[in-house]
Amino acid sequence: MKRSDMDAALDKLYARVPQPGCKGLCVDSCGPVGMNPREHQRIREQGVKIPHYQDALAQLVETGDYTCPALKDGRCSVYDVRPMSCHLWGAVETMPCPYGCRPEEGLLSDAEGHALLAQSLDVGKPDPLSGEELERLKERFDNPQFRRTVREYVQENRPAANPEQAIERWKGKAAQYGISLPVAPKKKRPRRRRG
Repeated sequence: MKRSDMDAALDKLYARVPQPGCKGLCVDSCGPVGMNPREHQRIREQGVKIPHYQDALAQLVETGDYTCPALKDGRCSVYDVRPMSCHLWGAVETMPCPYGCRPEEGLLSDAEGHALLAQSLDVGKPDPLSGEELERLKERFDNPQFRRTVREYVQENRPAANPEQAIERWKGKAAQYGISLPVAPKKKRPRRRRG
């Protein structure tokens, strides 16, 4: 698939997300996000290098802090080409804006938001999600218990609310499932010259 076709497909998906009328107050909610490789490339073409979400998460775990490189003077410098994860912030039931920004037409359901995210991650892949797979995803979100779990997960893991608590929760969940969180590479010490 050509870049222009991928861009058109992504832009078509973005257009389906209602705009929350951002006031620019949610900068503390920006954190590590996954994205389609083309979304990543589009951001790089704007002169911003976003680390892979696992590297960003490792930094968050190690230091308790992560600032998105796209933030300039408290605003997103790549707002027009931001990834679907960022488009959905403030526009989906499980990701409402904590500052009250809300789309006039109302929030997307969790099923709609996750379907759009899945479709955006699929753009450019040789075997995109079938209609049947998208329908199964929507059915999963029809389960109130699953929606409640997703809502709790999102709300409890907002780094802006309490970074230490979010990191400890991530570590606990990882241990529960027998996996380890990514670790930031050790910094090399400068060599001392003998002389």
